[in-house]
Amino acid sequence: MRSYLSLDERREYLTLVAELRALEQDIEHARATARRATAGLGLDLRAHSEPPHAVMRGEHVRLPDGGEIVVRPIEPGDAHDLAIGLEHLSALSRFRRFRTPIKHLSVAQLRELTDVDHESHEAIVAFDAATREGIGVARDVRAPEDPTQAEFTCAVLDRWQGRGVGTALVERLAASARGVGIEHFTALIVVGNAPARRLMAHVADVVSEHRAGGTVEISGRSPGAKS
Repeated sequence: MRSYLSLDERREYLTLVAELRALEQDIEHARATARRATAGLGLDLRAHSEPPHAVMRGEHVRLPDGGEIVVRPIEPGDAHDLAIGLEHLSALSRFRRFRTPIKHLSVAQLRELTDVDHESHEAIVAFDAATREGIGVARDVRAPEDPTQAEFTCAVLDRWQGRGVGTALVERLAASARGVGIEHFTALIVVGNAPARRLMAHVADVVSEHRAGGTVEISGRSPGAKS
């Protein structure tokens, strides 16, 4: 029986440890929130302000459970909503999105993620139609060496996960990508991230997978694209 781990096995072990630590943070946060609520100090992170009467710009989408969201391409003015949204993600969701422990984004990172050209870098955002709170974003970044290929990511606030927000985002992202000639997609996900795997299936037909160091790189092809 081996008494050592290979480099790749050590990397996968460290990834799993980081996931567990993120989960522990979420559990402790939930306990602290419950304690504050019991003491009459409960906090609600949702927006409390009444939405303006004007209809939000973007495509209004009805979710399967009856909820309504508004979807549109990201804009530089969304930087604040993106920063707040990251802070409202659970530690586990943040780790799965960025594959590293992260709590905040720098000003430079926010600028890079919101000031996009919508061709080599596209991002679609979703808002709660009732509160105007930013609740999710899906993006693709074109490969410099191959303009027909892009890497795709998606993140949705935990309390909105499983309701169809991610599906609505990535389906529109995929349609936009096809419109600018992107035919092949990759997604680098943490091992065990089943929701991300399901979302990839909405973007492209999976053709290959490569597992290494606690992550899985999935490659897919848009339906009808050349192999």
